[in-house]
Amino acid sequence: MATPLMRKALRSLYKQAVTPHPGLLLQRGLPEHDEAESEAKTKHVARVCEARPGEFYGNAYERWRRATADKQRFRQVLLALEQRLFAGLTGGGILETGGAISHSYGAPYIPGTSVKGVVAASARERLRTQQNGHAICDELFGAPATAHPPAGLSGLITIHDAWWVPDSASAPLVAEVVTSHHLEYYGKDGSTPATDFDSPVPNAQVAAQGKFLFVIEGPAQWLDLAESMLKETLARRGLGARTRSGYGLFKNENSLPAARSAWVDGTIARLKKENNAREDEVLRGNSLAQAFRAIEDAHLKREAFEDIRARWMRKSWWEGVRLKRAAKAAKQIYDDYESTRRSALPDELPRE
Repeated sequence: MATPLMRKALRSLYKQAVTPHPGLLLQRGLPEHDEAESEAKTKHVARVCEARPGEFYGNAYERWRRATADKQRFRQVLLALEQRLFAGLTGGGILETGGAISHSYGAPYIPGTSVKGVVAASARERLRTQQNGHAICDELFGAPATAHPPAGLSGLITIHDAWWVPDSASAPLVAEVVTSHHLEYYGKDGSTPATDFDSPVPNAQVAAQGKFLFVIEGPAQWLDLAESMLKETLARRGLGARTRSGYGLFKNENSLPAARSAWVDGTIARLKKENNAREDEVLRGNSLAQAFRAIEDAHLKREAFEDIRARWMRKSWWEGVRLKRAAKAAKQIYDDYESTRRSALPDELPRE
């Protein structure tokens, strides 16, 4: 006999929804549970995975990306999953199938507290033999109230929720199957012995795929170290469930494209007109570099530098090419700026 899970007045609304919310579907969208209908859950999970976040989510993602673009306060890290990710499996209600899905936007996300916990645990493990390694981790990630320190520490860095990158996969969610080989053993807390005669029970689950944008917030001088810890941890240790089977491992993608600088666009346009020159000639010319060197606003100068360097890299000019005199002089100006900026940061903490 089927057990109703939804009021009859709501069933047609869920069935006719054109752009359903994946999280709402997962937790509340199955109309009834019938032991005799073995494919009902699988079909329902398939419908959940067909749902895609729309323009509303894309706009919210862009707003978040722009809000965290200040490199003096934030570090944006774009990472792609090696396979797929299981996160929030225990939040699935009646289906016993869950996923970490944004309540507002319907896209998968990774809770920042989970990311910070994994990174902190990995850092403590790797720095345990280093001098002051424990104190370094306390400063970066925080510490509970003890005799030292009696009030605890909040930590210098914050790791925010990771956002799924729009269009980084055909769909953010994908159906997976987790097979339990010893249902009675796990269901009865080990009171029933597990044997080779137990029948495997396939269980439909929901996993995330694609890329995620991680954002670290903290003092500028610690962001490089925090970023390297994040990348190393997620590539070696992973996140979420079933990491021993390869789930939840990330690979480092190319850095996020530098935001286009309005100053660079405007200055190139002005120099093109004044010198009757092509854009490439202006971009690697000394006039643009001299204008860059004269910038007094530190934030504007850093933004312009990131944009110019990204454009040079796309042209394969930044490394390994023979530059003419003007381009060589321009490159020296940019190198001097980068060297000065790096020398202002503290020495990097010891690593293994």
